[in-house]
Amino acid sequence: MGKQLVGRLQPQIALVTKAVSLCQNGLESVTINGQSTSIEKQKVIACVMLARLLEISESMILLARGGFSVEVTASLRNFLEAYFIFGNVSKNPSFVPQYINSDLKAREKLINAVVKHKTEWFEPVNKYATAEVRTELKEQINSVGAVESKCYEYAKAIECVEIYDSIYRIASAATHSTPRSLELYVTEDNKGVVVAVHRHPQSGNIAERLLTLGELLLNVRKGFDELFEIDASNEIKVLQEELNAISTDGYGTA
Repeated sequence: MGKQLVGRLQPQIALVTKAVSLCQNGLESVTINGQSTSIEKQKVIACVMLARLLEISESMILLARGGFSVEVTASLRNFLEAYFIFGNVSKNPSFVPQYINSDLKAREKLINAVVKHKTEWFEPVNKYATAEVRTELKEQINSVGAVESKCYEYAKAIECVEIYDSIYRIASAATHSTPRSLELYVTEDNKGVVVAVHRHPQSGNIAERLLTLGELLLNVRKGFDELFEIDASNEIKVLQEELNAISTDGYGTA
């Protein structure tokens, strides 16, 4: 089953691997010369986010080879969260401090959750999070106007609401283990009664998810090229044509 599955998915895996290599080549082609100006900071964070996107992509390839269909979908959601951030970073240097400062709100939220607990698990943080530390953090948040990271707002800012309301929401089901995301683990009779629970490699929506990933990676490379004023348009065109030529018929749908 495993070898047969990988064989069927080989065209999609091969194309995504090419897209990963194309983006990796872009990352390796640039040099970071400074981090003092807003543009320089923008370029640094764009490179870091691209590295993150590539790591998620390579993990999805590994999951695809193992037939972990639900996890491929869940990983696509992780990719999209980073994708929306990358899109904002690459288009708007003023987004970078907003994104960095969102960590202050994340710290505050974590501390507020921890201080409610007095067990030994939380003792190290409770020792650190004194009233003075919390006050200082609050003042820092107010001084820079830090706000929480909001995935939908990030998607909206780069005109990706349709992606958010379709692919992202579908992938979220796998992340949160909703009832629909569990259907690949069971066999039902014609009355909808579960007659078997199983766990084995299966194609599920892997082919479709990989093609989506390939398309998104090409978009990432385009955004990266625009920011760094480099050109991989010919390579992108070739891969786009190869992606367009692949059909996912027979591999399942959302």
